[in-house]
Amino acid sequence: MTVLNQQQTNDLFCDIESRLLGASSVILEYLNNLKPACSELDQIEWRYRLSGFLEGLSLTGHIDSLYLESLASMLFARDVKSREVRPGRAHAFSIDIITDQSKVYRFDVPSTNPLDAYAQLTKRTAYNSIPGIEAIEVYAGFRKDRVKEAQPLRVFAKSELIYSNR
Repeated sequence: MTVLNQQQTNDLFCDIESRLLGASSVILEYLNNLKPACSELDQIEWRYRLSGFLEGLSLTGHIDSLYLESLASMLFARDVKSREVRPGRAHAFSIDIITDQSKVYRFDVPSTNPLDAYAQLTKRTAYNSIPGIEAIEVYAGFRKDRVKEAQPLRVFAKSELIYSNR
């Protein structure tokens, strides 16, 4: 979530107020009451309250719905800095799934370690739809970077598998 400072928040509310069409003093007063205090700027609750209020105003024709969409994307967008830093997905792994029919399914899974890579894979619908899994092999790096003679970092035998269609 992008954190706004007090000046940016004040500018945001002034912009919203300028876009209100035929707003009564009651609407403007309610909008003013939604302004977060300095201590609330990093919290998300005020954003949800503001968004809900503006959706109601959009339904009554007091504010343009296109503006509301752009405003919502700004209010709930992730900060660029927070998108870059994902410690839980810091390392690249690729996984081969070997089935009882000798088919091999390959996936790229960013995670923290080989065990976590397998755990992340089990959350994917594609994994849960593969029948007859015999073994899972976890390799360092993504598939495109893997050399032909690479050895798996970890092999999960059939008895160790979780959430599989055995």
